Amino acid sequence: MNKKNKKPIAFILGPTASGKTDLAINICNSIPAEIISVDSVMVYKDCDIGSAKPSKDVLFKHKHHLVDCINPESIYSVADFYKSSLELITEIHNKNKLPLFVGGSMMYFKSLINGLDNLPERDEEYRSELQNIINQNGVEKLYKMLKELDPIHAKKINIFDEKRIIRALEIHKASGNQLSTIVGYKNKDYLSNTYSVYQFGIYDEDRSLLHFRIEERLKIIIQNGLINEVKNLLNKYKIPENHPIRKSVNYKQAISYLKKEYDSDELFKRALYATRQLAKRQMTWLRSWDHLEAFEIKTSHKIEESIKRLITSL
Repeated sequence: MNKKNKKPIAFILGPTASGKTDLAINICNSIPAEIISVDSVMVYKDCDIGSAKPSKDVLFKHKHHLVDCINPESIYSVADFYKSSLELITEIHNKNKLPLFVGGSMMYFKSLINGLDNLPERDEEYRSELQNIINQNGVEKLYKMLKELDPIHAKKINIFDEKRIIRALEIHKASGNQLSTIVGYKNKDYLSNTYSVYQFGIYDEDRSLLHFRIEERLKIIIQNGLINEVKNLLNKYKIPENHPIRKSVNYKQAISYLKKEYDSDELFKRALYATRQLAKRQMTWLRSWDHLEAFEIKTSHKIEESIKRLITSL
């Protein structure tokens, strides 16, 4: 099947606060498309303000798949996202609409492009043990453990990338194998072999505008009740200590504030720094992203024009 006979899928990738959601809504107002959220926090119910989730009114008018669909006591994985996404692509195509993936969780996007390995599931008990090691000795201790068990994979991971280090150690414990020897990307190229995948990125080398947008949005997030939202989350749900929500930008800082570890000024400073670091990591991903058509924030409206042309191949 050549490309012109394949049904299209569109990706809109970009750092936090770059305007992806507004752009996607404008696109859906112009063409038959449905948004699939690629966000590891918006997927959770009641994580609204801290994740900068679209308003209830916007979500009512413009369906966002994979938003507000998981109880915060559960953990949503990359594998969950991958499986749901493939089902949604078929569902949306059957309506003669364009599946429009929008977000900044780059590992989620990568799972679609590369497929997933048949890897062991999470081991919450072992994860708790590893978290205790971090609390007592720092994440560097875990990195040293990984370096001894799987030096090849350790070289690919930042020494402070707690999430990936824990996952690699967990896989080694469950399978007895090094992650570097069992990663083969099951179903690799499935998406590109089955559909025409168009990837658009919002990417500015000059980060001054993005930093301004991040700061202004953070002010709104705090004014809109971030602290009360987090307080209600912790009262309503039993969220495990190793849950991703507790480590997510804004939520992590708000939890520390509620524990009286620092005041409101320090909360703002730390949340701002964490958001800028997140954006920096996202930009690093985009810098090396294959087959990406990149646009600056000021010209990102041109993505809409490109995506409109895809409708003819539905």
